[in-house]
Amino acid sequence: MLKVSAHIVLDDFSLDVAFSSDARITCLFGRSGAGKTTVAELVAGLIRPIRGRVVLDGEVLLDSDTGLSVPVWKRRIGYVFQDARLFPHMTVRDNLLYGPRRSGDPDPALDQAVALLGLESLLERRPDALSGGEARRVAIGRALLTRPRLLILDEPLAGLDGARRGDILPYLDQLAREGPPILYVSHAVDEVARLADRVVLVGDGQAVGAESPDAAFDRPEAETAAGLSAPLSILDGQVTTHDTARNATRIDLAGTSFLAPLLDVSPGDRLRVVVDARDVALALTDPVDASFQNRLQMQVAALEVRADGILVRLEAGELRLKALVTRQASEQLALAPGKRVFALVKATAAARYA
Repeated sequence: MLKVSAHIVLDDFSLDVAFSSDARITCLFGRSGAGKTTVAELVAGLIRPIRGRVVLDGEVLLDSDTGLSVPVWKRRIGYVFQDARLFPHMTVRDNLLYGPRRSGDPDPALDQAVALLGLESLLERRPDALSGGEARRVAIGRALLTRPRLLILDEPLAGLDGARRGDILPYLDQLAREGPPILYVSHAVDEVARLADRVVLVGDGQAVGAESPDAAFDRPEAETAAGLSAPLSILDGQVTTHDTARNATRIDLAGTSFLAPLLDVSPGDRLRVVVDARDVALALTDPVDASFQNRLQMQVAALEVRADGILVRLEAGELRLKALVTRQASEQLALAPGKRVFALVKATAAARYA
């Protein structure tokens, strides 16, 4: 469990922080310059607030009221910066073992870290022979070998092109399952949607809350920070089958079957489906002859008037979905809380994060 409360002032920048999370991955999300890295540095002990308190797994790391501040090296927090900061004169193997050798660790878990991050073929290379994604993986491995109880990843995919990002994301998925808890700094919606268990929104001088990704991206400030023009529905699901006849993968979303394009996943795998509210159409009857692969029978839970239309909140059991429609469409369908509708979503309209 990580609990943070603080008031930070750096030159003409101030930030109020208040959140707690016991999630595997807690994401600090917001625009560049909002203060995400400042929060990470506070937790790591790299900066001091005007006042504040940081508690990790029941141990107080900072308490301005009592004057307590545990030194950085005693906090057992691994920090991976935006730039890998590898030692250029050392091989990958020596970079990985630098921390354990300094601390006198007689049995560093090198093999496990190498296997977890796919570094087997890189051990004898030097940093100048690594791609950007490979260097980030080595930096993460070096932090892991210090046996941290919390790992801070500060924009680990920043500056990488699409292919390199795609290369490293599966390793982050694995790390989330098998590594220590992670405090993840990012301004990228796709990373947060795929990885985060809890999201702390950072912006307008505040870093507050630790909500599910779906709840966090429901907030107007998240839309602004992400540059979104409509809310997202971020839905946790489980792969059920592959429908080869339709070249599709069937996913169970809280008891509702959902079709996505054929994915390289196995039945039983967990994944997330992300749906833009503008990509959801509504109908009063099932349009069986339409091209929509997903025709979900749902109920209107609430309506919200926005400048760009009407946001319709839908539910079916535990499934929650958002649709953004025009006022004219809302009136024509006579939408109201409790009304039964069909939510129409093309299989290709959803971004999948396995």
